Amino acid sequence: MKMKHLYIVIGLLCGNSIFAQKMSPIDQKATKETKALFENLFRLSSKHTLFGHQHATEYGHGWSGDDNRSDVKSVVGSHPAVIGVDFSGLSGRSDADIKTTKERLVKLITDTYNRGGVTTVAWHFSNPVSAGDFYWNDSVSLPAVKYIIPGGEAHAKYLKILDGIADVAKNIKGKNGELIPVIFRPYHEFDGDWFWW
Repeated sequence: MKMKHLYIVIGLLCGNSIFAQKMSPIDQKATKETKALFENLFRLSSKHTLFGHQHATEYGHGWSGDDNRSDVKSVVGSHPAVIGVDFSGLSGRSDADIKTTKERLVKLITDTYNRGGVTTVAWHFSNPVSAGDFYWNDSVSLPAVKYIIPGGEAHAKYLKILDGIADVAKNIKGKNGELIPVIFRPYHEFDGDWFWW
C-alpha cells in the first residue's frame, strides 16, 4: 500500500513539473514576435478561447472588398481575434494574378496584426502535377506527392510555388518593420481523399 502511494506522489510530482516548464517554439530562429505569439496562445489556452473566422475581412454576407468590415464586427462590434486567409491564389494562375494575390494577402495579414489579431494561413494549392485545382478524385492512380519531392519531375515547379509563399512571408511586416508571425496550415484536411495531397 505504501508503494502505491509513493508511485502516485512521484507521478503527481513529475506531472506537475512537466506543466510547470516554460513552453517555447522548437525553431531556434523564431523571431521575438513568433515567440510572443506562441507564449501568449499557450498562456491564454488554459482559461480563454480566441474566436476566429475564415476570410472574415475579405467577404461576408452580402458584401466584399471592404477591408475594415467583417460579419463578426457587424454583429459584436469588433473583428474576430483570429482571422484566416488562404494561399490558394499563389499557384495555378497567371503571374499577374499571383502578384495581385500576394499584395492582397500581405495587406490582409498586416491589417489583422496591426489590429492586434492573429492570422491563420490555410493552403489549398493547385496540383502542380496535373495543373488542376486542389480537389482531386484520383490520388491513387496518379499520386502527385512522388512527383514533387526531390528527384520528381514536378519538383522544380513545387519549389517555385514555395518561393512564392516565402516571398509573401518575408513581406508581411508590422508598423515597426518586424516580421509578422502567422499560423501556417498547409495541406489542409490532409487525411481527406478529396485533395491531391
